Amino acid sequence: MPYDPRKHHRRSIRLKRYDYSSPGAYFITICTRKRECVLDDPIVTGIITDVWHALPGWFPTVGLDEFIVMPNHVHFILWIRPADDVGATLAVAQDGAGTNGAGANGAGANGAGASPAPTLGGCDVDAPWTIPEPEEVNLNPTLGDVVGAFKSLVFTVYLDWIQTNDPTRRAKFWQRNYYEHIIRNERELRAIRRYIRQNPDNWILDRDNLDNIRHLSPPETVEDYVQEALAGREIA
Repeated sequence: MPYDPRKHHRRSIRLKRYDYSSPGAYFITICTRKRECVLDDPIVTGIITDVWHALPGWFPTVGLDEFIVMPNHVHFILWIRPADDVGATLAVAQDGAGTNGAGANGAGANGAGASPAPTLGGCDVDAPWTIPEPEEVNLNPTLGDVVGAFKSLVFTVYLDWIQTNDPTRRAKFWQRNYYEHIIRNERELRAIRRYIRQNPDNWILDRDNLDNIRHLSPPETVEDYVQEALAGREIA
């Protein structure tokens, strides 16, 4: 089936009447427009990674779990905790260490509320960009607040870098919406963590890979990915 960006994109399927500020774990995928492979640029990857680690500084009740940047999409697991539970350890069985230093304890490598120094692609090297400090924090965010801030911060930091270093680059690359799944139990959590970790090894089979979209029908909803993860198949 030919790739049609008007049809084959990651739609965010919101559950009617669901409170997306509810405590719990959420599986998020954000794609680039038309699945363009622009996120494997080390500058872009580094900015995305540093914004991810900085999120608890803007949203202290948010916990960071698994996370990966792929050439044309980002996967992560995000926790929303009660406002009175900031700093408490999440009672979740850990299925290995989180990607890029963000573990299942919901605080990430730098702890809840911390804003790490910028790094180049996750390495201990000073990066030529600065993640802005929040003017105020949000203790009761919705999932949309957090994902919107993540996308906006990445764009803002990258645009600042472009204006200083390379005005020929294009700053906008995110798809308009995002994909989310409410993680309902420990089995799903473990499967989705494994699925995210295996993404780089399985890129050649990934249905978001433009080479595969030419002969594979892309998933219609995030549930397609979740079911594949629960099946334990080694796919991207």
